[in-house]
Amino acid sequence: MVTGIIQDLKKAVAGIEASEVSYEQNGYHAAVVTQKGSLVSVAEFFNGRVFYLADLCCVDYVDYLELVYFFNHHKTLCRIKVTLKVEPEKPTAPTISHIYNIAHWYEREIHEFFGVYFEGHPNLTYLFLHEGIEYYPLRKKPTPVPEDAKKLLNSFNPEGEEDTFFVNLGPQHPSTHGVLRVVVKMDGEYILSAEPVLGYLHRMHEKMAENRSYLQFLPNPARIDYPGALLLNLAHVTTIEKLCGIEVPERAQYIRTITCELNRIASHLLWFGAFPADLGALTPFLYAFDDREQILDILENITGSRLTYCYFRFGGLYNDIDDTFIEMTKKFVKRMRERFKIYDELVTGNVIFVNRAKGTGILEQDQVHKYGCSGPIIRSTGMPFDIRKTEPYAVYDQVDFEIPTGTVGDNMDRYNVRMAEMEMSLRIVEQAIAKLPSGPFKAEKVPKKLKPPKGDIYHAVESSRGETGVYIVSDESDTPYRMRWRVPSYSNLMTFPALARGTLIADAIATLGSYDIVVPEIDR
Repeated sequence: MVTGIIQDLKKAVAGIEASEVSYEQNGYHAAVVTQKGSLVSVAEFFNGRVFYLADLCCVDYVDYLELVYFFNHHKTLCRIKVTLKVEPEKPTAPTISHIYNIAHWYEREIHEFFGVYFEGHPNLTYLFLHEGIEYYPLRKKPTPVPEDAKKLLNSFNPEGEEDTFFVNLGPQHPSTHGVLRVVVKMDGEYILSAEPVLGYLHRMHEKMAENRSYLQFLPNPARIDYPGALLLNLAHVTTIEKLCGIEVPERAQYIRTITCELNRIASHLLWFGAFPADLGALTPFLYAFDDREQILDILENITGSRLTYCYFRFGGLYNDIDDTFIEMTKKFVKRMRERFKIYDELVTGNVIFVNRAKGTGILEQDQVHKYGCSGPIIRSTGMPFDIRKTEPYAVYDQVDFEIPTGTVGDNMDRYNVRMAEMEMSLRIVEQAIAKLPSGPFKAEKVPKKLKPPKGDIYHAVESSRGETGVYIVSDESDTPYRMRWRVPSYSNLMTFPALARGTLIADAIATLGSYDIVVPEIDR
């Protein structure tokens, strides 16, 4: 597919350079260099072939800024990196937000962190930062924010109309699952527009990465997605292992798979307890946390933590598992299967819950590539997209599991997909324990001060919420020149304004609850 795409792209768009690269080495199949005048045509080309915009970021090379666009296909793996160089003084680039909806937020993020002005973008206001920022945070040299840019960034001012009013949903409302604020424009009980306001938990993880060694950054991923900390811990270490060519022992790969799937179940249980609570049912929360505590007990014994795990190391694990871990895990698997029957009676078949979830928050499958959706949200539309299958890592290619999917993409489908995923995780854990080999749990002679070769890499894993990608640019030092985190809650939440528009506010609450967003992940 890659060769054909490159040939078609060269025929369709003039003035570009495109070539195949090593996927094993870089994490993408082809690199395309474009000019300002060709960028929109390149985006239209990929949109016409139903590629999604996996990520859009910027790298400051001092002499120039480089915009990096990652495209991929939901049905056939084909990762394409497109780059555009812009001048560092007054950087400008054409917007592609009219082609890809998710570019609205990506471009706003780059504008406030690097100062790139996207021509034609309808709303370049602050996304994460706030009034009072004097310099662009991710520029390598201190670059002041011009006064006219400050006015533009701080220009968010919702305007009402006759017979309409605004409601601030959050940032402390329990249904927002963290400090997320949504400015909702109402006409009676119906929503005319919903504008998420981000940044209340912004901590600048990507800037911290540039000021820490690869080893020192190990605790940070757990603070990005705290319910699924091991999954992001894995994304971080595997990206750097691929970049450095570090071989991980087979036993460590199996243990990584087991612990990640346990963490996935714990994350889904947190969502299972919170989603019905958003709709007024508090009892499921107590059952879910009872089961979740069992997993936390298991993981605490080997990681020393119950939430923000930092268990994986470059080349393996912090320590090995023992017979106690295996026995506790087997008992939990048996217990959890019995608990699903209770959950079905308590929630899945509850007529009130079904009436609130079925037929609301429908996401059409033909729209998912516009937003770069992933995880249970995209699978609820009937699309079986899962990084564990399309780009296997750890030992996911050594175990048998199915990808649960929905049919219409409503709130009920998202619920059913996650419940089925917990069963699939139990199946993976069982198989991995049965096949667990003996041997070392970490590679030998991995230097503490890693200095990866010069170059870049993109690597993705399937977290509890979808595609989590790490893009690293290395300059051969022991700190990343640039580390970018692509997180699923960010692109998944981008669909909320479209799904909420025209619905009752009560249905919008149900939709937001079905997303399973993690606000620290969005804000990073």
